[in-house]
Amino acid sequence: MMSEKAEESTEERRMVAIAVRPCEGVDAVALYAKIKAEITSQPEYKLKWDDECKIEDGRIRVSFSISSEADFDEEVMEVLEMMEDEVARQEIIFQCVME
Repeated sequence: MMSEKAEESTEERRMVAIAVRPCEGVDAVALYAKIKAEITSQPEYKLKWDDECKIEDGRIRVSFSISSEADFDEEVMEVLEMMEDEVARQEIIFQCVME
């Protein structure tokens, strides 16, 4: 039986870098804390957010990793779209699958 650590290290992960533009008057750092707390995905996909985000030109720039089995658009990006009172726009900057 493979240990959980060994199993996790052999799992393919998708690395995604995104940018999120907060709505006017929304604090970017507070919004990122809320995003990390509320967007957790399905437990089996093991979504992991960066500890810190970078604020650049008013946009939150951050990356996360999630199981390559997950539909990250559904698990993360669509949830961001539903935060329309706080999120003005979001975009994918880069994505790749890591083995």
